[in-house]
Amino acid sequence: MDNYSNNNKYRRYKAHVSTFGTTQLHFKSPYLVAFWSIAFPGFGHLLMSKFIRGMLLFLWELYINQTTHLNEAMVYSFNGDIDSAKTVLNY
Repeated sequence: MDNYSNNNKYRRYKAHVSTFGTTQLHFKSPYLVAFWSIAFPGFGHLLMSKFIRGMLLFLWELYINQTTHLNEAMVYSFNGDIDSAKTVLNY
């Protein structure tokens, strides 16, 4: 976007055109997208309509959680059984 100068420094571009394609910005709050990305990896990308990357990140999170037994360890630690949480984790 070298051929356009933005006079208003508080507004975002509606689209960014580059050699790799066009990235469209939506009128969603960046804080909302950041929150969803922190809460569930991949959901921020889904909000920005980057479906393939978002689903890949989401599926990768599910794979990591299943192979390391992270959710089961979290349940044990929430119940106060820290020793069982340590033994169930698969490093």
